[in-house]
Amino acid sequence: MTSDIAADLDLELGDVLQEFQDVVEELKAPSESKHHSYQHVLHGAKSRIDDSGVEDSDYSSEASMGNSLNTSEEELHQAGTMLALKAKPDELESFINMLDQELAEM
Repeated sequence: MTSDIAADLDLELGDVLQEFQDVVEELKAPSESKHHSYQHVLHGAKSRIDDSGVEDSDYSSEASMGNSLNTSEEELHQAGTMLALKAKPDELESFINMLDQELAEM
């Protein structure tokens, strides 16, 4: 009975070590498909940063907050903070989805 347990532990340890070795090799030379998926997330994040979310038509219909002489500095700061906070959850959600997909492929 003891030899059966030892043999099972040897097999399990061998499997765990092989899995660890596979992960180490994967980290040393990541595949192009993973590189592509990371590039997709990076490109999406960059495009959100480049796009301020304000269309040209918005400028013609009403004055922007920065153009008003009556706009306080606090209001300007709050508006910028709200835009920055709005972008982060989407970026985080996209990153989490990409990680979930990578884990599902393993």
